[in-house]
Amino acid sequence: MTTVHFKLSDAKPWTAEELQRIKSIRDEDIDYSDIPPTTPEDWKKAVRGKFCKPAKKSATRK
Repeated sequence: MTTVHFKLSDAKPWTAEELQRIKSIRDEDIDYSDIPPTTPEDWKKAVRGKFCKPAKKSATRK
């Protein structure tokens, strides 16, 4: 299998037509058949916040 690398900065921006087409797709029309089902056992191993850091909130002190 070949791995393809690209930079997000090299991606072209979405056109107005592409955004409108994506927005018009209904949830019922999305094909989820290639996604394997999850079980309660899968969720027992889940970890919240593993891949993203929470946004920092600023606090002022007087």
